Order: sequence, then C-alpha cells, then structure tokens
Amino acid sequence: MNAFSELRQAGIGWLDMIAGRPGGAEKFNASRAGLINATGCYFFLVVLTMVALSLLEGFPGLDQALIGLLVNALPLLGVWAVIWATVRFITPELPVLTLMVPATYAMAFILLAGLPLSLFAGNSLANALLGALGYMLYRAARDVAKLSIGLSIAFELLCIVVLVALPIGLYMLTSGGQGPTSG
Repeated sequence: MNAFSELRQAGIGWLDMIAGRPGGAEKFNASRAGLINATGCYFFLVVLTMVALSLLEGFPGLDQALIGLLVNALPLLGVWAVIWATVRFITPELPVLTLMVPATYAMAFILLAGLPLSLFAGNSLANALLGALGYMLYRAARDVAKLSIGLSIAFELLCIVVLVALPIGLYMLTSGGQGPTSG
C-alpha cells in the first residue's frame, strides 16, 4: 500500500470513527510502515504550514526552520509517550502501533484544518482545534484500543494535558525558569 492510499484510508477511517460508524478502526495500517507514513504526513503538513506562514511574514532562516521542525515534533512525541504508557499499563496485549498510527493521523488532520483557520482567524480557534483533537483521541481510544468510556476520557485528557503543558515547560526551560520579567 502506498502513502497516498494509506492517507485516503486514514481519512475515511477518521470520518467513520468521528461519526461513530463501525469499521473505521480497521482502515489504519498499524505497522511500522503505517507509522512512518503517518509521521511523514504530519511533518509534510508542518512544513506546509511553515511555508504558508513564511510567505506571509518572510522566511525566518534555515536555523529557525529546523528549530520549528523540532518544536513541532515535541507534541507528537508527547502523545506517543502517553500512548506507550497507556498501552503498557492498561492494555499490554494491544500493539502500541495500533493506537499510534490513528493518533498521528489525527494530529496531522488537525494541523491541516488549523492552517487555513490560523491564516484567517489567528490563534482564536486554537482551543477549538485542541478540543477537536481531544475528541479524535477519545474516539481512537474507544474504537481502536477498545477502552471503556472512563479510560478513554482519561486517555484523552492526559493527551490534552501533555499537549498544553509541553509549550509551558519548553518556555520554562528556555527562559531558565525565570518567567516573564517586567522592565
């Protein structure tokens, strides 16, 4: 299966899972190749977002672009860490890639939806996009991992907490823990 057909299948799978239709979870390629394709899709959309923003504001430079890629990798790694811990401690019989692939596509699709919204509405819809991602992660836990409603909500909330806490922690690390100073 090539990357474009996997992307199409992932899109159909997510539409099915969001609508609550059965069979959406089976549309994802839960293998290493599937994870590589999902990750490639995510980073392609990160680069596309960076290009769109650089057309409006000017190219920031190669070093800033590489830092931007690294910073955009952190949320993905954070969600993967939550998935790994969830699978390890709650459902050890479930292969971790089974949940990582749909979650990676969910993050890519939210990034795709956020690009035109950020160009027209700025950051005013960031919380709505985070809520949509949370719902998608909840559906993934319910449909793919077959977790109960309570565990799916806990998984979703933990992912959202990690996604919200990462920028704050990164800011604290880069500012030496000083916080904003008045001057």
